[in-house]
Parts: sequence; structure tokens; C-alpha cells
Amino acid sequence: MKKFYLALTVLAIVSVGLSVTTMPAAAKIGAKVLSTKKVKRTAYHATKGTIYKTNKLTKVVHHAKNHKYTTLYVTKQSTVRKANHKKTVYSYISTKKARGWILRSYLKKGVAPKKSTKTGVRTTASTFNAQAASSDFLAMVNKERAKQGATPLTIVTDLTNLANQRAADCAELGDITHYDSAGNVFYLQEGPTFGINFDEGLSSECLYMADEGFVDDYQKAGTNAADQYLYHDAESNWGHRDNLIDPEAKTIGIGWKISNGTIYNAIDQQG
Repeated sequence: MKKFYLALTVLAIVSVGLSVTTMPAAAKIGAKVLSTKKVKRTAYHATKGTIYKTNKLTKVVHHAKNHKYTTLYVTKQSTVRKANHKKTVYSYISTKKARGWILRSYLKKGVAPKKSTKTGVRTTASTFNAQAASSDFLAMVNKERAKQGATPLTIVTDLTNLANQRAADCAELGDITHYDSAGNVFYLQEGPTFGINFDEGLSSECLYMADEGFVDDYQKAGTNAADQYLYHDAESNWGHRDNLIDPEAKTIGIGWKISNGTIYNAIDQQG
């Protein structure tokens, strides 16, 4: 059975210098922090759950399913009251790759399991056909745009170069994020390097990652990514879908990177 895991991040949309970040609906409401305490540094691991930047739960920064082989060290706990008036406890976790607040009940005590190595066919960068994956992706997105009465997107070189750089950025981090350590939007910072002007009009970015340890994953990487963005994006309040079918979007760059058994995809658009 084909197995792969996905991670969808929130889109960044920029129009005439105004930056608006579309957050998942649950994260917009936030929570009231009732108490916070330090606890003895203890190893845990998790396979599911959302990781928030602060204990007010207003910004999603990671998803635990992307760190199922990473040991998470808990050092603080907060009791918060969410919008539904229920008290819940969140733990602060930190690693080299992720840090933030996660629901305590999603944590299991002890170090994370090691990722098993499976025998059989495994992809490499040389066997992955990025051009075919991009073609499949664009065909699926443009088909959905046609249903919505939007004109098809056109692949352009400058955005594709940027998207490839953004996929490489994520591969180097081992995670998908739109922001650098200072909170700057990566693609806005890197765009001018590729001759792209984001000062006017609409722009957006989508990021995706999936385990490509099974042969079917890289053969269908383009359709897998498009399918997740378009039809399985409820966790991001359908922000990725909305941007991909936005009638104001005209051009697109599609980037790919394979690293350590994971496919990274970046989509950058302009109106």
C-alpha cells in the first residue's frame, strides 16, 4: 500500500505592499492563557497535532506528523481556555527543527522511534522527473480553474527559479515554512534575486512535502501535490485552493527538491 505523509502550510498573499496571512479558522480565535509553569526537561514524541508559535494558539508553525521521528523536549506547560470555554493543557516543545506549543495529550513520553529503512525501489534526484511532475500539477490545477471560470495559469521561468530555490530552502531546513528566523517572508526576500518585483499585484506561495520512499510517490508527485492543495486543504481553511484558483493569478512557478527521502514542492504565483 502506498504510504506518504503531507504537510500543508498557510499561504502568504501580498498585494500592493500589504501582507495578509490566511490562518486556519481555529487558529484565528486564539486562547486565553490561565497559567504557565516550568517543568523538568523531558523527552517526548508525537505523530499528530498542531504546533503553535505561542501559547495563545494564534499562529501555526509546524505539524507533529512531519516530526514523528524527532524527539521533542518539553520544558514548560500552560493551561489555556479556548474559545469553546474548555480548559486544556499545552506543552512547550523544542528541537533543532521545531519549537512551539502542542496539546499535551498528543505527546508520548520517551524518545522518538528511529525511521526504518525499507528495501526495494527508492528514488533519487536523478530518477525524479521534475518537468513531468510540474506538467501533471499544472494540468490538474488548470482543469479546476476552468471549472471556476478562471483562465489557465502559465509557467514562467523567473517564478520557477524562485520556486526551485524555495523547495531547496525547505529541504535544507528539513521542514516547510514561509518565514525565516526573523519572521520575514522567504519568497518576498528572495524574489528580487531572480528579477521578480512583488511590489504590485497579487502574489502567493504554497509549500508541500511528502515521503517519496515508495515508487508511486515520485511518479505521481505532481498530481499528489495538486490533489492535496485543491481537495484536502480544510486544515488551512482552503487557503491553498483559493489561491491556486484565484482568477487574478496569471503566472506560476513550480519547484521541486528531493532530500533525505522526502519530496519538497514550492508553488509561487503572481497576478
